[in-house]
Amino acid sequence: MSSPLSPLLEVQRLDLAADKLIVHRRDLPERESLVACEAQAASLDADHELLRGRREGLGRSEHELEVEVQDVAAKAQEAEDKLYSGTITSPKELGSQQEEVRLLRQRQAGLEEREMELLEEIDGLEGEMAQNRSARERSDAEAAEIREAIRKAEGEIDAELARLAEQRAPWVQQIPPAVLEEYDRLRAKPKLGGRVAAQLGDGRCDGCGIKLPVLEYKRMREQPDDAVIRCVSCGRVLVR
Repeated sequence: MSSPLSPLLEVQRLDLAADKLIVHRRDLPERESLVACEAQAASLDADHELLRGRREGLGRSEHELEVEVQDVAAKAQEAEDKLYSGTITSPKELGSQQEEVRLLRQRQAGLEEREMELLEEIDGLEGEMAQNRSARERSDAEAAEIREAIRKAEGEIDAELARLAEQRAPWVQQIPPAVLEEYDRLRAKPKLGGRVAAQLGDGRCDGCGIKLPVLEYKRMREQPDDAVIRCVSCGRVLVR
């Protein structure tokens, strides 16, 4: 003959199955992959910001150098124009002017060489920035795939949870409100791990496995069928 509290075991069976699904939903392996993917994206963005800062600094340096090259080139051209203008007749002054032109052109060449080095460095940085953004796009695409996998897995789990809830409803209706309230209260105790109802068979609690004292077992058996009895060891509700 089935006990009036037998439905409690069915409710618990369904609740434990739901517990596992909820934990599985929370701990989907894709979530860890998504965290790693998002961390990678953040790292790429940080690297890109550093590259962008360096690029802006080099851009300013290149602009300043370009202005200086133009200034020195203008001075060199002016010195050359004066050299070949025919206005200088003194050999000494002519030699001095030639030396000035030489030094200005030499300085111009040095500045232009440095400018070319800067342009090459800028080109290299822009290449790194482009690679960084490409990697960021791939990371975004991977994250999108992971999010879709999570969404799909969550949908499947939620559907199974809904199915379990549907199965649970008729069993709950068969349990006295006071018993159900006690069940829910015990379910909130972490030490019981959600398993708060246990079968009492042959004088042993099926929850903790303890063999009940003979007199205690006899007393329990004498209680009304719908009485709520508890294991003296683990405190679980015992179903006869």
